[in-house]
Amino acid sequence: MEGLASFVSAHIMQLMAAYHKQTRTVLLVEDHETTRITLAGVIEREGCKVTAVASAGAAREKLRDEEYDLVITDLRLPDGDGMELLDEVRRLSAGSPVILITGHGSEETAVLAMKKGAFNYLSKPIDLNRLRAELEGALRWRQVQVENAELQQELVTRRRGDSELIGVSPAIQKIKDKIRQIGPTSATILITGESGVGKEIVAGALQAASDRAGQPFVKVNVAALPHELLESELFGHERGAFTSAVRMRKGRFELSDGGTLFLDEIAECPPEVQVKLLRVLQEQEFERVGGTDTIRTDVRMIFATNRDLKTEMAAGRFRQDLYFRINVIQIPVPPLRERREDIDVLAPHFVRELNTQHGRIKTLSPAALDVLRRYDWPGNVRELRNAIEHAHLLSPGTEMFPDALPEDVLHRAGVALPASATGSLSSSGDALSLPLTLKMDDVERQFILAVYNKAKRNKTLAAKMLGIGLKTLYRKLKEYGEDNDEETTSSEVPAEKAGAK
Repeated sequence: MEGLASFVSAHIMQLMAAYHKQTRTVLLVEDHETTRITLAGVIEREGCKVTAVASAGAAREKLRDEEYDLVITDLRLPDGDGMELLDEVRRLSAGSPVILITGHGSEETAVLAMKKGAFNYLSKPIDLNRLRAELEGALRWRQVQVENAELQQELVTRRRGDSELIGVSPAIQKIKDKIRQIGPTSATILITGESGVGKEIVAGALQAASDRAGQPFVKVNVAALPHELLESELFGHERGAFTSAVRMRKGRFELSDGGTLFLDEIAECPPEVQVKLLRVLQEQEFERVGGTDTIRTDVRMIFATNRDLKTEMAAGRFRQDLYFRINVIQIPVPPLRERREDIDVLAPHFVRELNTQHGRIKTLSPAALDVLRRYDWPGNVRELRNAIEHAHLLSPGTEMFPDALPEDVLHRAGVALPASATGSLSSSGDALSLPLTLKMDDVERQFILAVYNKAKRNKTLAAKMLGIGLKTLYRKLKEYGEDNDEETTSSEVPAEKAGAK
């Protein structure tokens, strides 16, 4: 708890520092020219960047192009009113507070606007001291909302263990040592390794160890995005850059400014985007798709791949100059089969996570852990977690035994599978042996039939053992084609059947 408290405190301090450093943006909507110029000057002297327009239509155009930290609008405009614009702000820029400027006698309308979500209102003639106070209050409220969202996301990330590198093997200890050395720097990192080894977790650990820990950590899986959309996703686009670009959109580089951008599966990056990436790495600047303004950025770059980039270069699919730019420091993550001792700490960690996730307290039996140690894990850590979740969900008791693990894991670990798909109870009647590739309906059927046979086909006894009603058992047996037994006594016939005789 102390560690979490110190993290929250440090995170809030970093966010507050960022708040004071950044330039806040204000959209001012006022049709009276003298008032517009005066108010814009006052707001700019408070350290804000002001966009001033004279009509509701012009304001809508600006809102489609950019998200503002604050909107200040006159209630009466030549082509509409502030109430309509308030609705537009809530639709196009939901997090932006709105301050209304009202004339004499419009206070009731302003109060109604506040009920609809406006931050506050100012009456004409405007008291400039009150304007400054409302400006500071609205911008601080806006920043608190941003901070809360970022802090909640960061706490969720920490609870999920995204920045927690778990393992006791020499290979993992070596990676941890390297993270401690290079984490606080801004060096570009290339993480290599097979799919599922935990490259994203290494990237998260690097971010957590850096002085950018309280800043954005933006993740992009290059392979998951169509090539034609990747450029826009990374660099953003201007309105009208292509058919569906109805408004300006910031890309991942702008969103991660001051923080870290993690590009996974970088080998999948198309050649035309590789050229723009190279420029960002060299110059720390770029243009949005369809734009001409050059945007500066301060981003720490981390790349990852499960391919051999030298082979990709030889095949002409990856630029040599880009390779040397991203391969400043390389962190190879070995497959799980080469560090089996990590299974002993990863497995209990995943069990604890799943206990919390599913609200069930379970433990992993020594026999099941032994099976996990013997399997080769071609899917690496990701496959290990999936296998444990499989056992967690399908184990009937509080302890997970080998027969609850996926069939493929048992087979490749050299564990004998059940000889029959019909299912059987152990001699003690405590455990059911079923292949776990069956659907839930099949599992239910085989379980009911196994108990029915164990009860020597006595329906009353079987229903009590199963904890279900006798009518339900009759219905299930009929579905399974097992309702033609002659041994059933009249006392076992459901009430509606007994009454029908």
